[in-house]
Amino acid sequence: MSATSTEGDAVEVDAAAASMAHANGDAFAQADTEAALPVSEDDPSRLSVPEQDDGESEPVTFGGEQGETTPGELAGPENELDELAPADEPVFVDELEVTPEPEAELDPLTTPPEMAQMLFVDVVLMLPATHPVVVLQEADAPFRELRIPVGGAEGIAIAYAARGVATPRPLTHELFTRVLEEFAMTLDVVRITEVRGNAFSAEIVVSGPLGARLIDCRPSDAIALALRQRLPVPIMASPVVLSAAGTEPLGAN
Repeated sequence: MSATSTEGDAVEVDAAAASMAHANGDAFAQADTEAALPVSEDDPSRLSVPEQDDGESEPVTFGGEQGETTPGELAGPENELDELAPADEPVFVDELEVTPEPEAELDPLTTPPEMAQMLFVDVVLMLPATHPVVVLQEADAPFRELRIPVGGAEGIAIAYAARGVATPRPLTHELFTRVLEEFAMTLDVVRITEVRGNAFSAEIVVSGPLGARLIDCRPSDAIALALRQRLPVPIMASPVVLSAAGTEPLGAN
């Protein structure tokens, strides 16, 4: 290759490079010119820049008209847990659930307060009946009476005990009273607890060195024992018995 041809090739390469540089310069110049020109407000290609949030502007939405999503919804499960979590509010004492205390069982040895105290009136025989009747009367108003039929022997024992009649030999109720005294036991109360027709039920509470005991018995035996004691023994009647068998006061007629 000759020197002349080499110089010709060099001139051609320089011309091509100059042409490319000129073209690139025009493109850069055009881009700078377009950036410097003001953008029209009606131009749809104008990029919108959100203004600075002053605390009153609407939240920016993302997506189209359907399925719009707010930034809060993009928070995911943590946001849902925050909404479901109850607020910490103070609890007042009167709002606390109070567990009711179980009702205390009634001690069978304790006389219920609703029972009415009765006074012994007399033992009477009302013809044409063949069995005596023990008459008890309420100590307080309305002074209702209970007339309890008893056997002949029990009626006599109650009448002797009420009048303090002495017998040559101790009768059954007097013997039982002496047994209580020998063992340092006392008769605390007599209760008339139930009535079915003309049949009454009773119980007594006896206490001693081994404690108190509740014993079922007939009303006639309980009344005869009560009248034999050195100290007065209260005779009580259930309100159920008085409601069923209580009558207007007639006395020992």
